[in-house]
Amino acid sequence: MLQPRSILQLVLIGFLVVLLPVLGALVYGGRTMSRLSEEHRDHIVSVGESAEYLQKLASDLVDTERLARQYLLLDDKSLLELFNQHIQTMDTDMAPFEMRSAGTVAAVKDMQVLKRKISDRLNLQGPLLSTDKITLTLIDDLNDSFQNLKKQTDLELRAHVEAAKVRAQTTQQTLFILGFTVIPSTLLLVGLFSMLITRPIRGIDKTIREIGTGIYREGRKIHGPRDLQLLAQRLVWLRKRLHTSEESQERFLRHISHELKTPLATIKEGIELLADGIPGPLNDSQRNVIGILQTGLGHFQSLINNLLDFNLMKSDRSLKRETVELKSLIESVIRPYLLTAQRKHLQFETLGQPLDVNLDRSVIAAAMDNLLSNAVHFSPDHGKITVQWQKSDRGVTMLVGDEGPGIPQEERSNVFLPFYQGKALRTGPLKGTGLGLSVARECIESHKGSLKILESEKGAWFEVYLPQNLRPGGLGV
Repeated sequence: MLQPRSILQLVLIGFLVVLLPVLGALVYGGRTMSRLSEEHRDHIVSVGESAEYLQKLASDLVDTERLARQYLLLDDKSLLELFNQHIQTMDTDMAPFEMRSAGTVAAVKDMQVLKRKISDRLNLQGPLLSTDKITLTLIDDLNDSFQNLKKQTDLELRAHVEAAKVRAQTTQQTLFILGFTVIPSTLLLVGLFSMLITRPIRGIDKTIREIGTGIYREGRKIHGPRDLQLLAQRLVWLRKRLHTSEESQERFLRHISHELKTPLATIKEGIELLADGIPGPLNDSQRNVIGILQTGLGHFQSLINNLLDFNLMKSDRSLKRETVELKSLIESVIRPYLLTAQRKHLQFETLGQPLDVNLDRSVIAAAMDNLLSNAVHFSPDHGKITVQWQKSDRGVTMLVGDEGPGIPQEERSNVFLPFYQGKALRTGPLKGTGLGLSVARECIESHKGSLKILESEKGAWFEVYLPQNLRPGGLGV
């Protein structure tokens, strides 16, 4: 099967093929209307000619009758000669009627017979009386035959009119049927070529969507113009390259996390031994140093966990949903920050009723952990961190707010980008990575939810929305 070289060529071919039935119908309709128009024009000409011939024949008949009666009355040879001339003129004027209908031809023949009888009687019988009844009767019969000729001509014209009406009605019905045939045919062709054009485009669109969502199964065969087939082949190549790249990224992160966790575990164990005084008693200065080491180690572990969480969310792993009591989940996320909160004199305020929801506990816990980490590290001493939740339209809404410097308007479009760090400085000796909010948003969006920044007079406030059907104290279905 021949394949069009390009989508443009296929569109042009489809355009021409779709136009063929329409053009055929237009040509047929135009020729039919032209033929009817010519027949109508010929009929009008025929009516005019018939009226003209009948008028001339009537004039000839009047003159002939007048000359015949004058000749019978005066017996003047010159009148007879004029009579014979008019008889010949009548022959010429009756000739057009000899090619008409049978009734018209019969009426003409009757007139010719009567005309010949009158002529023979006047030319061969010698002098006749002006009251010659035979001749006068023949003249009256000739007038009657002329009236019959007019009647037959009128009937012939009426028959032509009726025939024209029938042809017009037949043509109208034919065009009507043709129109009802052409319209579905055209729509069918439009649908066929629309499918031929859009099917490969839909296939390419689906492939692009699969690539965008991280589905890297074998590419489907695209049937269509060669340029779209070439584009599909390039998408297959791109799919393989992206798949290879993501596999390399995941493998790298797995390796680096393994390589980092092993020495970190050793360092942590050594610090704990020092803190417990196993090698020997510690003075206050040494305990302060060990505290700093423990804080730094915890932060380092947090950074590694953020990297792993971010990679985990980007890999679109399947969620392990379960029934979770939201208040206990939030309290479990807050618990690791109580020591830091005590040191900075921070106050945690939780507001909300017991509410069971259906979600992936570890994923939402990671999201809330990053939001609370952000609030703790940006809150000033003696500040307050608020976490509240409530059921909303077909879901649950959670708010996390602090009394820190907040997020400037010009930075709000970038704070959810990976590794982006704003101008506001975190409190504490360690700097963040800029992954926390990115990880939080990926976690929330994996549940088809949303994370956004709210307007506030003081501090930064984040709103988390998780869609699901809820009932107070019950399971979100």
